[in-house]
Amino acid sequence: MKALIGLAATAILALTAGGIKAALPEAQTGPEPAEGKTSQVRVTAVVDGDTIRVETLGGRQLGRVRLLGIDAPEVAHPPEPAECYAADATGLLERLSPVGSTVELVTDTAQPNRDRYDRLLRYVDHDDVDVARELLASGAARRYEADQALAREEPYSAATDDAQGAERGLWGNC
Repeated sequence: MKALIGLAATAILALTAGGIKAALPEAQTGPEPAEGKTSQVRVTAVVDGDTIRVETLGGRQLGRVRLLGIDAPEVAHPPEPAECYAADATGLLERLSPVGSTVELVTDTAQPNRDRYDRLLRYVDHDDVDVARELLASGAARRYEADQALAREEPYSAATDDAQGAERGLWGNC
């Protein structure tokens, strides 16, 4: 019985010392979100409304990059048809980061390097414009809820709220 009381006391101490929230499974733990390394690359293709293909400025293929923090409507993947607003989202991404343009990829220290499809996960900036934030502000994409907070969480949430409130893009058409 003494051992059980001792174990319970230790558990309570651990929870209160580290904060009860930190012990809960749904609580976010890990590094504080911050922007990390940056690199300049060239866009070789726009795959859909939230994915581009890139290469180094020296011409070495780096593959696909998924824009962090957003989820654009899916293009057609037969036999599945395209989702509402997919063509508009892809077209806007083509204008914001045109093929042949140089963009800056920025890591987020709290996010994984790659997703389950082996795409690099990065913020994409072109001519000092945050491409994902522009897609959110125009209603061409929704926020993607990551396991960890994003370094750009606040501007992305504000852009989404504004677009949704104004019924821009997919919010007013789908």
